[in-house]
Amino acid sequence: MKKKDHLSYSALSAFKKSPNHLLAYWNKTFKPTDAMKFGSLIHKLLLQPETFSYEFAIFEGKTRRGKEWEAFSALNEGKTIIKAQEVEDANKIIQNAMKNKVFSEMIQNATAVEKELNWNHKGVKFKGYADMISKYNNKKCVIDIKTTTDAGKRFERDLMYNDYKMQLAMYTESFEDTEMDAYVVAIETKLPFNVQVYKLNETLLHKGCMDYEHYTTKYNEWDGKAEGYTEDIVEVYAKIEEITPV
Repeated sequence: MKKKDHLSYSALSAFKKSPNHLLAYWNKTFKPTDAMKFGSLIHKLLLQPETFSYEFAIFEGKTRRGKEWEAFSALNEGKTIIKAQEVEDANKIIQNAMKNKVFSEMIQNATAVEKELNWNHKGVKFKGYADMISKYNNKKCVIDIKTTTDAGKRFERDLMYNDYKMQLAMYTESFEDTEMDAYVVAIETKLPFNVQVYKLNETLLHKGCMDYEHYTTKYNEWDGKAEGYTEDIVEVYAKIEEITPV
């Protein structure tokens, strides 16, 4: 596949793993998990319920096989097929999320949802979709909504290491207003359906910006050929104090 002149956050995040991950992403050989599909369902019902029927179809049958299933699948080709119970569960999660005062205020003050963003960086065209643009504490902010099984300390820790900080750094750069705040709203998909709102401080956003800068440069240098990890042996080690029993 020919190297492209445009990227998204998801594409750059794939390239960060390896060029082969990006090629697989472009070739759409990656299959979304059930958890990802359920997360997309929650996003749709929460942010754009009016377009639900364009992207999702509810299957009322008991099993996903046989003539009934084949006929329904053919009739709804291109849509994500879900069960009625999944819609009911998603609505329960959303209703509970709206009880969070901060998140509820952000929703009420939203000026845009699924906002399309287009910008250029280091000669590369970028495109993305911000879940929500809103105001909180009288300040403009970009908000990303993530579904997870644990919205607490584990998610907080993961924010330090995963690519969410790079995503928010990219999205804030697409706006001329450099004073925007960046938030991640973590919504649990399992009981008790807790919600936690996280604000990314300047230090974390700076780290995300550094990753964004570095891997965009690497992408420009890449020749477009398939490439996995290093062929060298990677030695794994730990400091003595890290393995000494306490």
